[in-house]
Amino acid sequence: MKKSGKLAAVILSAMMLVNGISLPVAFASSSNAYVEVDENYDPFADEETQPKEVDTSKLTFKERLALQKQQEEQKAKQKVTVANVLPGHIYIPKGTMLNVELVKDANSKTHKKNQQVDFKTTDNLIINGVVVIPKDTVGIGYVYEAQKAGGFGRKGVLRIAGKEIKTLNNIAVPLRKGLEGKGKTDGGAVVVAAAVSLVGGLFMKGSNINYPAGTDFQVEVRDNVDLGVTPDELAEAMNPAVPHGQEIVVNVK
Repeated sequence: MKKSGKLAAVILSAMMLVNGISLPVAFASSSNAYVEVDENYDPFADEETQPKEVDTSKLTFKERLALQKQQEEQKAKQKVTVANVLPGHIYIPKGTMLNVELVKDANSKTHKKNQQVDFKTTDNLIINGVVVIPKDTVGIGYVYEAQKAGGFGRKGVLRIAGKEIKTLNNIAVPLRKGLEGKGKTDGGAVVVAAAVSLVGGLFMKGSNINYPAGTDFQVEVRDNVDLGVTPDELAEAMNPAVPHGQEIVVNVK
């Protein structure tokens, strides 16, 4: 019993060493910022943008007429109003894709869940001939999922989601989607793990994934974003020479 207990302890230690498992430790890092996120929201989940088509083959003539009238009324409302946008205002449509690149390296071995990851745009976002988000604007992303490579061929995983970027007139644009990938398995270790010894399998490691600075990817605008101006006011609002931000008035006696 004593020998088997020692063997179990050795195996457990080896697993912790190879897979990067450690006891919980409280620590603070001044070099890494973390982002507050909704833990229940999946930025990589598919969203339905189009309503499902109704099968009209089993409807009566009266039901078809009612459905047609309902659809026409919905189209009329959509022409007048846009979700989250005041009537007459220009906006960035939901689903707009932005081309971006990483500012710094990111690695599944070193990065942690919710850690902030900065990116910058590689193109101008232009609306009605006006630059709204210039090239090289820095936005905020975060590590949605991270896993180190480990024993038994466990692959490294790193998924970086977009969170927010700002327009020239300082309006926050919420983002989703981003960069995701997995490392490689070491020689099919997961497949053969059952046929090798426990200790031997521990040292069949998968690889971590590394995204170098400059890695290209896309983020998606999460909701319609009201730019707070009419089309006629857009060019002036996005003039980089005009300061934008929080304004206060101080009365001096």
